[in-house]
Order: sequence, then structure tokens, then C-alpha cells
Amino acid sequence: MALMLLMSNSAMAQTDFKSEFSISVGGGTPNEKNIGEAIGQAFGSAIGKMLGYMITLGGVDLTDKTKKDDTVGPAINLQYLYCITPKVKVGGSLTYQRTSTKLMAADKDGNYHDIAKATNDYFTVMPVVKGMWAENKHIGFYSKAAAGICIAHNGAKMIGGAKENKPGEVTDEIKSDKGTRFGYQISPLGFEAGSRNFRGFLELGYGFQGFVQLGAVVKF
Repeated sequence: MALMLLMSNSAMAQTDFKSEFSISVGGGTPNEKNIGEAIGQAFGSAIGKMLGYMITLGGVDLTDKTKKDDTVGPAINLQYLYCITPKVKVGGSLTYQRTSTKLMAADKDGNYHDIAKATNDYFTVMPVVKGMWAENKHIGFYSKAAAGICIAHNGAKMIGGAKENKPGEVTDEIKSDKGTRFGYQISPLGFEAGSRNFRGFLELGYGFQGFVQLGAVVKF
């Protein structure tokens, strides 16, 4: 399909817009796979102190079982590109994603109670290069690559009536952890369709924007 599109590209009229702005949501990012690593590390190192220093309301026994519950939000992507040739566009993107984990403990009746919660906020900034395989007034096929940095901010707090016997010793352990990591996105296949200046698109790839992206793009 790619070869056929490339061969037919010369017969397809190019659009005359120089800029494009898009917004999309994606899922299946490296941040999602690292919830246990990114958040669990903080919880894991603090569980021992929790057992020794914390009491809760309602008869929760922290010496019993504990468990974690992960929640993943979508990657929200904003992207601007400028057309430097009919086939090549360059620009930048900003991506935001939030993940969270709740730590729970069982009471004497086996019911679980929330005792602490941590959230991860990820901000990814990347330069982007987009190559058009083929494009006319209504559809386009493309590939895309991006690389930059991901800035993570982690925070935690006690919830559900949980208290500490020694204030600060538990929450300080899991409260805040800022750091950066390498951000990237490789999207071998993208398809857009619509009018000359407004289109919806579907993009498949791997990275911090998501394994699958759905969105809309405005060309001007």
C-alpha cells in the first residue's frame, strides 16, 4: 500500500496551506506501563513505615493485606507544524497525561479502605517531523517522528481518615518526586480525511502521545 501511494503521489494535488494545528487523545503510552514503577517505588519504600507509624479510623488493621488500584488518564496532545516542503512538516508538540494509584488496607472483616493516594502528572515537550506519503484536497497519509523530554511530577496524600502517629514521616516519603526522562513518539502510519482545511485523523505508533491517537487538525 505504501509503495502504491508513493507511486501515485505525483498525481495527487498538494494543499497550499503552510501551517497546521491539531489536538488529539491517545492511549497506550510508556507512562501507563510504568505506573507500578513510577508510583509503586514511592509506595513500596513507604509501606514499612506505614505499618509502623500510621493508624486509621474504623478498625483498619495495617498489619493485614494491602493492595493498590491504578487509574490511567488519556494522553492529551497539542501539536503545531509548519510546511517547509510539500512533503515535509516540522514543529513541536505538548502532551499531558495523569496516572494515579490508591493504596488500600483490609479491616478485620476483610473490607478494603483507602489510606493513601499518589498521582503522576506527565508533561512531554517534543520537536516533531511529519512526512506526507500522499495528500490531496480531502485525504492524506503520513508518518511522524518526535523526540524530546518528559517532565514528571508525583504527589501523595493520606485519604479515607488515615492518620500518622508521627506526622510527616509517611507522607514526606511519598509526597513529591520531580524528574525528567527521554520522551519520544514514532508513528509509522497516520491517516487524515475531511475538507481542505479541517480533518479528522487516526494515527498508529508508539511513544508518549499514544499507541493509538484520534484527533482533529486545522490547516491554515
